[in-house]
Order: sequence, then structure tokens, then C-alpha cells
Amino acid sequence: MNGPRHGGGGVGTPSSAGTPDKRYHGMDFIRATMMMLGVVLHTALVFMPEGWLYMDPQSSPFAPLIVGLIHIFRMPVFFVMAGFFGAMLYQRRGIGHFSLHRFDRIVVPLAIGWFVLYPLLMWSVSFAWTYSAREPGPGAITEALRSTSLAVDFAEAGPMHLWFLYYLVYYYLFFAGLTWLLHRLAPPVVGASRRCVAAFATGRLRWLRLPLLVLLTAPAMLCMAEPGIDTPFGFAPVWRILALYAVYFGVGWLVYAQREVVSRLEHLAWLRLAFACLLLGLAIILTAYHHHSTTNWKAGAPILDYPTLFTAIQLVQVTGVWLLVLALTGVCERLFRRPARPVRYLVDASYWIYLLHLPLTIFIPSLFRNWEIDGTLKMLVMMVLVTIPLLVTYHVLVRGTAIGSVLNGRRFPVWPFHGGRSDRSAPLE
Repeated sequence: MNGPRHGGGGVGTPSSAGTPDKRYHGMDFIRATMMMLGVVLHTALVFMPEGWLYMDPQSSPFAPLIVGLIHIFRMPVFFVMAGFFGAMLYQRRGIGHFSLHRFDRIVVPLAIGWFVLYPLLMWSVSFAWTYSAREPGPGAITEALRSTSLAVDFAEAGPMHLWFLYYLVYYYLFFAGLTWLLHRLAPPVVGASRRCVAAFATGRLRWLRLPLLVLLTAPAMLCMAEPGIDTPFGFAPVWRILALYAVYFGVGWLVYAQREVVSRLEHLAWLRLAFACLLLGLAIILTAYHHHSTTNWKAGAPILDYPTLFTAIQLVQVTGVWLLVLALTGVCERLFRRPARPVRYLVDASYWIYLLHLPLTIFIPSLFRNWEIDGTLKMLVMMVLVTIPLLVTYHVLVRGTAIGSVLNGRRFPVWPFHGGRSDRSAPLE
């Protein structure tokens, strides 16, 4: 691995901060978990009463809770981790290698993946509704497979679940470019930003760290169309969403400058996690209250002023999310100092799992639509059944192949095709 090209991973990263080649196993686990939660989220959407591409006949009362809770924190936490590891890669490799690396790991999977996955998703949705229209019986699945059209309409195509890669490209261009420019054109700004980050990360102002993070994030949250965080459905950037996740990504990028704060977050991490869970639970309750009250507002008899409730929901959510980021960082860095081989395997597989999972979350549940069991139990079983082929295809088609070189940064020896086992993890970038 190449050494640092200059002293800047963030806008002001000191080259002496932390161990240069330290691997942050806990934060890597967090990033991977946020991606794999996509399987849970999109499978749960199938068991919602309404509102998704395909709905199973047996809905689950827990599906809205799962979807709502995961949607609050998953992408904010992911973008903080992405910013941190992006800054680490920038410092270790320099802007030239950083740009090439990000092109291989982000742009290539985005471009190729979209042209493969969008037709697969459309075919899965078409099959699901074709099969649902047929009478149950022997041969129904085969007939539905034969009847499902292979034609794909790209007229209203969107980025699907790959939108996060699309947004990552913007963030890498902006933050890497800004860091490069500031180090060369405005060294005093670099020094000032370094001192500011240090003061809030590990210095005297660290007790104001959470209020500052909430203050930075609240304006974008208050611009959302509905309580929570809006989801982008088109290729044109939605500026309020782009700005919100830029704050999360930017904080992760800047924190790498004072990465010794990671180990300090282990102190009181469990207490932070408890408070984060309480706040996220309160956010869910307030959001449910908002949905319940919508009919009362429309009827002209508001239970609570809408702007007040909306503001409260957004502020509680953003405070809970930042507490969760701080808590998970401390907890996971403590628990995964030396992660077990199965954990490392799942971390390496997480990118592939996320890229490929969406069509399967429609196709596999649709095969079992006539299986009449409890909706919650069925939802959990479907999550497992969706994950199994993703892990199998990762092991056989990705881990030891050229695809693995792109997604993981290296090829691994794969049993049973290779006799040896490797203890080396994928590059943490």
C-alpha cells in the first residue's frame, strides 16, 4: 500500500494522527451492516399493507415499524462511514489513485449494475403480478414464467437502490477536489479547519459536539417534504437530500483528521446507544402520530399544529441518528478489534449483497405468495431465502474472480476451488 502523499485525508488531516495503516474493523462492520440492512428493508416492504412494487397477500403488522425504523438511520450512518473511509483512502493513496480507485469501485458497478439490475427488477415485478393473477395449482409458476414479458420500458427508469452510489460520486468529487485545492491554495484555511475539528472532536468543545452536529443537519431535515428523509427516485439530484447526506459524509471525511476520537468514543458508548434507541423509538411514535393525525388535519380538526409536529419529528430523528453514529462507532470498535472470519466474510460480501438484492426481494417472495402462514413469520423466512442465493453467488461468482477484484479490491482463495484459506481481509477502502 502506498504511503501518504501529503498530510490531508480530510480538509486538515495531520499525518501523525492515529496509526497510518490501522484497520477500523468496527466501522467497517457498521458500513457493511447498513448495506445488508437493504435486504431487510426491501423484503419488509413486500409485507406492507400497501405502497410498494409488489405486496404479499399475508402482510405483517411489524413491516411498517421495520421499514420506518431502518429508514431513519441506515443511510445517514452509511454516509458517515463512507466519508471517513473516503478520507482515509485519499490520504493513503493521493488524489490520482483515489480517483481511479473510486471510479473502479463506484462508477463501474453503478454503470454496469444499473443496466443489468433494472431489467431484472422490472422482470421480477412483472412476474410477481403475472403469477398473482393466476389460479394456484400445479404448473402455475411455470406458466407465469413463460408469460412474463422480457420487454423493458426505460422511459420512466430511475436509479433504483443504486442512488446512493450516484450520490457518492458527487461527494467524492466535491470533498476530494476541495481538499486538494485547499492544501495547495489556502494552507491557513486548512490549519483553521484542523483546529476547529480538533476542538469539537477531542478538545475543550467536545461537549458541544452533539449540538453542533444537530445544528449542521437540521436545516436540510426541515426542508424535507414529509417527516423523515425523502428518497430520490430520479436521476436528477434532489438538492435537499443531496445537502443532507453531504453533511453526514462531510463529517465522516473531516473526522478522519482527528481519528483518535474513534477510540475515545468507546467510553460511554453503551449509554449513548441506550439514549439513541430511546430517541429513535420516540421518533417512530411521533411519526405514527403524524400519520394518524393527517386525516384530522384534512377534516379541519387538527390535534396538533402540523409545523410544530413536523419540526419535533425532524429534530428528534436527527439527534437520535447522531447519537447512534457516535454510539455504534464506540461499541463496534470495542467489539471488533479482531473480528472473526465469518464476520470478515460478511463484510466483504456486503457490497455484492446490496447491489444484487432488490430484484430477489420481489421475485422470491412472489414464488411463495400462496404459502398461507403468519405474515411476520413469512417475512422473516423470505429475508433468509433472499440472502442465501446472494451469499452463494458471492462465493462462487465474485469472491475469487475479477468481479471480486472490482468490488473487494482483491481476489480471495475460494473453497473448494482453492485449497488454502486467506486470513487477509479486503482492503478497507
